[in-house]
Amino acid sequence: MGREPSWKKQQDRSKLRSLVAVFITVTLLFAIVNGIAKGFSLKNQISDSKWDSKLSFAVAVDSINPSVFIYQPDSKNVAVLALSGETLYQTGSIGRPLDKISSSLEKGGVQLTDALSQTYGAKIDNFIKLTNRSEMDEETVEKMFVNFASITTPFKILTTGFSDNISTTNITRIDALKLWWQLKGISTDSQIFTDLSGYQEEIINSDSQQVLGADTASLNRAVSEYMENREMIEEGKNIQIKNSSVKLEAAGLAAMFVKSVGGNVIEVSDSEQEQEKTQIVVESKNSYSARYLANIFDCDITEAKNLQESGEIMIIIGSDFASRYFE
Repeated sequence: MGREPSWKKQQDRSKLRSLVAVFITVTLLFAIVNGIAKGFSLKNQISDSKWDSKLSFAVAVDSINPSVFIYQPDSKNVAVLALSGETLYQTGSIGRPLDKISSSLEKGGVQLTDALSQTYGAKIDNFIKLTNRSEMDEETVEKMFVNFASITTPFKILTTGFSDNISTTNITRIDALKLWWQLKGISTDSQIFTDLSGYQEEIINSDSQQVLGADTASLNRAVSEYMENREMIEEGKNIQIKNSSVKLEAAGLAAMFVKSVGGNVIEVSDSEQEQEKTQIVVESKNSYSARYLANIFDCDITEAKNLQESGEIMIIIGSDFASRYFE
């Protein structure tokens, strides 16, 4: 028998490589579909994104010392701000005016984000609850950063799920992928860990005694360094806040939410008329600032032509906002 021509051998090897490539592709696609069907620690809406990749991405973490992870795309900085779990914050509730931040750790993730939002005076929507809670420090931050920035992370997200010490989270898979894409090339030198437990001031408890609690004004200035929205600052809209809820504290918290992202609050006032739903009133819905604020307050936008004297944007705080943070 004659020997098989070399070109025939090459053709056979090429076919074999193609078959192997097809097999690997089909296997990977099956794994992805299987992972999506089963679900995992990240939310199951692969197309559902709450982050536009341009604004800061903030996450509350239920470490022993409750922390806020913030990634700022402009500066490429990763900041982790931590507080002692024993830190007291003002809840605004009549029955429980003060509470420890640690009390929210054993509850759901929304309670954690709300407690830290009140303490820092900045809107924090995302949360991560850890499987094995530990103290957050520089070494832990670096380890978490390196693990997430790994080249294998996208495959974990799309198949078995990125569950490295994460028991549950509300971060969507598409946002996790977008965050990974931006973090993968960042040096660990860009990480900033700060313990803000010392930011305390004297506050009054239910027995009319002075105790040490969170210095929200100072904490707000610290977190604002990483939360500012440059597009809102450049647009430079004047913003008025009118409190139409039953809680006096609601106006102050709303104002800090706006200031933390760079909004120019020119006036805060109370209204005698109560309103159920929070509302953004603006001369034109084309305003970027109005749309962004509507996302922060999860409310509708209404156009009005008589805002020249009261500011270009008015935020009317309703009882829905007050009941979320102060009941």
